[in-house]
Amino acid sequence: MKASKLLLLAALGAAACGCSHNAGWSIEGTVAPGSGKLALEGYNNGLWYAVDSLQPAADGHFAYHSPSPAAYPEIMRLSGGSLAAPVFFPVDGRDAITIRDGKAYGSHMADGMRTVDSLVNEATLRAGNAAAADPELRRSLGQAAIDDSTSIIAYYVLNKSIGGQAIFDPAESFGSRIYGAIAQNFATNRPDDPRGAMIRAVYLEGRKALGKGTAAPDSTIQLGSTGIIDIVRYDDRGARHSLAEEAAKGKVLLLSFTNYQADYSPAYTVILNELYDKYHDQGLEIYQLAFDSDEVAWKESARNLPWITVYNAPTDGLAPLASYNVGALPTTYIIDRHGDLRQRVDNPAQLEQKIKQHI
Repeated sequence: MKASKLLLLAALGAAACGCSHNAGWSIEGTVAPGSGKLALEGYNNGLWYAVDSLQPAADGHFAYHSPSPAAYPEIMRLSGGSLAAPVFFPVDGRDAITIRDGKAYGSHMADGMRTVDSLVNEATLRAGNAAAADPELRRSLGQAAIDDSTSIIAYYVLNKSIGGQAIFDPAESFGSRIYGAIAQNFATNRPDDPRGAMIRAVYLEGRKALGKGTAAPDSTIQLGSTGIIDIVRYDDRGARHSLAEEAAKGKVLLLSFTNYQADYSPAYTVILNELYDKYHDQGLEIYQLAFDSDEVAWKESARNLPWITVYNAPTDGLAPLASYNVGALPTTYIIDRHGDLRQRVDNPAQLEQKIKQHI
């Protein structure tokens, strides 16, 4: 299991430059004069979603001000334009972050993230992609994560990879210890932060893979005991759809979390379409929630699908993912005819086998 199964982000409101500097967090800096637009993005379990685009002035200066404080410490990035590489930075509350020479300054968390990046970059220069397994790097990052009382540096560390390989794997002994320590940090320092529950769930799955006990789903997902946390979103025609209302109609309901722009999407859609054609007359319905950054492109895809397709805009936040412990897309849940949440299916190829148990 990969560390990229982590989930994480609370809602972030997007706003154009010029809002009150005191309303929420802010970022400003300077890039090369004549730079093109910069992309400001938020992070969600290895997926980046668009928050806004920034057009630097002729002299290269740019600024962005959020309309409200960050509800939880969040990881963001700025990329594009004349930046040689993406700049990663944290925001919390009313932080004021400054970008200088491709690095973020302005808070203790920003300092911690620069330290993490420096350790990873130095190890990569020494050993290339093999640095992901470098014991010295892993010890240094693990200690930095355990010592972090803010939890955001720890979260950042867990999501670090080199050459596509996660530095910490919860399904191996050392990685499991780091995950366990960070889960405890969240429980102690940020008990209301939804990422803590997600990290704990990944830690327990890792222990199961190590043969050290079974992992029950997080307490927010009570399989077989209703477990429905309502989601209300709108389809491409503006019609309202409630998950709880659909689950009360006596059908077998697939709750599908997806992103139509992702590489997996065409194959996943083919599987769902075949299942819908085959079992819809027997009472199968699909409630599909898409986390695309481009609403226009989503609408073009959604209007061609026969099931319920609703949209979760970047400004809607990611509460549905946190509520249902979704750490990777696509993820599908099966809700039975009584409205009970019964099974989570991470492998779409197994969906038909699981549906047959409830249809």
